[in-house]
Amino acid sequence: MNKLLVAVGSKENVIEDIHVLARRFHDHPGIVIAQGKDLRQVVIEKASNLFLAEELVMAIVDPTAQDVTALRSQIDVLKERVGILVYFTSDAGELAESLGGKVIALEKDREKRIRQRVLGVLKANGKKMTDKAFNLLTSRVRDESILEQELLKLIGYSGDRTTIESRDIRAVVTETHEETLMALFDAFSRMDKKEVLAIFEDLLENGQHLLAIHSYLVNQMRLLMQAKDLEPFVLDAKAYPAFAAEFKRWKNRVDVDTSGRKRYLPYQHPYYAFKLAGTSRKVSRKNLVEFYDFLSSLDVKIKTGTKQDRALMEYGLLKV
Repeated sequence: MNKLLVAVGSKENVIEDIHVLARRFHDHPGIVIAQGKDLRQVVIEKASNLFLAEELVMAIVDPTAQDVTALRSQIDVLKERVGILVYFTSDAGELAESLGGKVIALEKDREKRIRQRVLGVLKANGKKMTDKAFNLLTSRVRDESILEQELLKLIGYSGDRTTIESRDIRAVVTETHEETLMALFDAFSRMDKKEVLAIFEDLLENGQHLLAIHSYLVNQMRLLMQAKDLEPFVLDAKAYPAFAAEFKRWKNRVDVDTSGRKRYLPYQHPYYAFKLAGTSRKVSRKNLVEFYDFLSSLDVKIKTGTKQDRALMEYGLLKV
């Protein structure tokens, strides 16, 4: 089998796009991303492996012309065995076409992209959706990689009806906890400990696993500590327009080469970075580091089966 897909998207959407496109190869793909200075090494290592999982999808991000030339034989070997996705974050023109396979130009605006995907699936199945239902769907499904499977569940549930309505969304699509997690962090940033505990208890009572809450807080702490490092560069930028300009200049000076961009402040939306910067000013670096250390130690305790994990998390939230 010859499984090669070439896509042109954007830096902001690269991770989401890879997870969505990987599902064209397998329903539950195992994704390996080759990017930056380790790109060639990762591709060569996989091509030389005699035993590769059938569901493996190799995502090669922003290869140069030199990379493509050097790895041509390895790519040819791999595309006969596993799914190959070559993703460019800018228009690569002839280089993209030289790889062969189908070249897909992806919509860079997230809202437009989601709307196009929803309309495409609905049209293929002879269905329509009300605006209210669409807005409710996109508020509940934040992970684009599961959007299609949620739509197919809705199509099956609606039966002979041609129009999917809000009541169908409420009945079928499980509401995510993302908004509540953001509310938890907002209460944390305001140092409203009573509200923090109330939201924390609500998340647990509604089925959110403690590790998921813990993971969210760890990521937020990482971003807050980075925002603390940003403070000297935006001292006079109190209003958002001034902050956005300084943030852009700072971002251009920062060299972060990683696939996990959601964990790094330079790759956050400027307004979200602005909010994080506002929170970081309210909390001392010492307290941020102490809480991050606490979360790190709690991670070990939870995963090794402590019986007091809930109480320990509550203690940590109150201590900050």
